[in-house]
Amino acid sequence: MKASINSVFKKVASEVDRRYGVSSDATFLTFCSLGAAMINGLPFSFVIDNIGGPSDKGLCVAVSGDAVSEGKLTASEIELSGLIGGKQTAIKKKLSLVEKKDGKKILQAKFSGLHIASGLKVKETDEERFSRKMKNQLKFSFTPKYDCESDAEVMLTVYPYENILNGAASKWRYACRDEGSLEKYLGKL
Repeated sequence: MKASINSVFKKVASEVDRRYGVSSDATFLTFCSLGAAMINGLPFSFVIDNIGGPSDKGLCVAVSGDAVSEGKLTASEIELSGLIGGKQTAIKKKLSLVEKKDGKKILQAKFSGLHIASGLKVKETDEERFSRKMKNQLKFSFTPKYDCESDAEVMLTVYPYENILNGAASKWRYACRDEGSLEKYLGKL
């Protein structure tokens, strides 16, 4: 019995370390906030946090799915804002339509060389942790264009170049024609 309880505690500790970056050196991104749906003509925003190790390699934002591949969902540029290099900064990048090896298209913006600050540290008070996390979060926003009768599911992915396979944050969201569609998706978050 004692061995199984220790096993449970070890699994819980491992999951806490993985989710909160206490012992991981790899960059691991997660969404802090994320809009419920991408609505035609209205700003869509999300906030990313790193719960792993620091990186100076930067990150990439991608929007994919049939609506993007078929040209039904577009967006011209994306803006990143946050405390970068010790000062509040806004960086605008073009959301380029890129064709993948499988022939499908995605919208993509690369923020190469961007410093991604470290995740949680072991010996911090709650106040220090909260203050540092608020300073290190990166906010992104763009205005989608989508004018189809039916809603479409799209994947939003933000991946760090330092840890592409395991460090990416990904979520499905719907692209909608008008703000009335949003009510359908608020309960699904």
